[in-house]
Amino acid sequence: MGEGVTVAQFPCPEACQTPRRLWILPLKRPEAATAFLETYWQAHPFEAQFYQNIPLQVGNGLVTARLGNRLLLASDVETMTTSLGSAVTGDGNLAGLAFYQRARPQLDAQPTALYYANLQSLSSENRELAPTYDRLLVAIKTQNNELHLQTLLHRTSDPTLTSAPLDLEFLRSQAPMPTVVIAGSHLPEGYSQLTEALADYRFGKTPQGDVLASQLLRDLTADIPVDLTTQIFPLASDRFSLTLWHQADEQWQWWWQTGNTPETPVLLQQLDDLARANGYEVNRLVLNQEPVTAWVKLVLAPQTSEGLVSDVAAVYEQRGDRLILASSLSVLSPSENKKVSWLPQSLLRQRQGIHGLVYAHWPQLFASLSQRWPLLQYLNGVSAGGLERLQDITLVNYGVQDRLQHLELILTSKKD
Repeated sequence: MGEGVTVAQFPCPEACQTPRRLWILPLKRPEAATAFLETYWQAHPFEAQFYQNIPLQVGNGLVTARLGNRLLLASDVETMTTSLGSAVTGDGNLAGLAFYQRARPQLDAQPTALYYANLQSLSSENRELAPTYDRLLVAIKTQNNELHLQTLLHRTSDPTLTSAPLDLEFLRSQAPMPTVVIAGSHLPEGYSQLTEALADYRFGKTPQGDVLASQLLRDLTADIPVDLTTQIFPLASDRFSLTLWHQADEQWQWWWQTGNTPETPVLLQQLDDLARANGYEVNRLVLNQEPVTAWVKLVLAPQTSEGLVSDVAAVYEQRGDRLILASSLSVLSPSENKKVSWLPQSLLRQRQGIHGLVYAHWPQLFASLSQRWPLLQYLNGVSAGGLERLQDITLVNYGVQDRLQHLELILTSKKD
């Protein structure tokens, strides 16, 4: 075999017991492939057929053909003849698809692998796989200790929302390394679409059946019962960023940034009233010559009955055209270092606009999630420690242009 193996799966006109697949294998030694086929079919019953003067060997669940320096293996005669005919008619030929012709030049020129899917064909009668999209093209490439999955999805309609690229300096850059960073725009609509899309899938729920995203939000607001979806998310109709740190004591620290809106003063007053109703004092402070508000109450020092300590539920400040909320004073002020050091270097070098981003420092996140969902530990064992070898996960949204949604998933492994 040579390089460039192709595997294709075709839809079934009706229900079929086995998938209709075609393998196209490039040959380094065509004469050796011919000898192999002769030896194989001498030991298995088959029927010799011809299609467009191409000899076919039709056996039970396998059809073979030699086409120049390529060996074709198909699961049935119809799959083989359709594939051979597509080179002439253009039907089923990727190079003849308008989506492929537009999408392919936007991906890596020499990927390790390409994956194309007709999402409508993969959908079941009861549920569409991806109602918003009908075509998918993924380019997979390895680069040093990074695995890149560049993805283009064809939308069935124009997007209802548009956004401008993010300024990387808008993202949080502060030691220690963040555990999770989420940045983008139109958060209320995006969160609603996410929860709706995950509602029918088991992996989108906790073992108790709760929506996973909703449970994580409740964990972040355990001190004060703030409904983030109705009281905070509406502020993020424009760009926003959220940074999370998972501490050694299993507590989460967070830092939230979004733009000021005319509704901001009313919302902050509602949050102040909610803090007072839960026993916190609303203190006005000055930090780095900027006015800051903190929700504080005195509690007994943990693990002792003597002494009082300040319990800070949250702090916030309005800085220029931005509103910043944080879990404590120590994480409120951004770092003076403007370099977004946690991003993959390939993202910092490229000039394509980033419209949304999700980043996770996997070792910290895996330690936290695996305690709640033991299935992760099981999967790590099945993969021979594969999950533990991950270092960072980065999902980038490059936006939509001419109905093509461009995404990239970057998996970074630990260096040996």
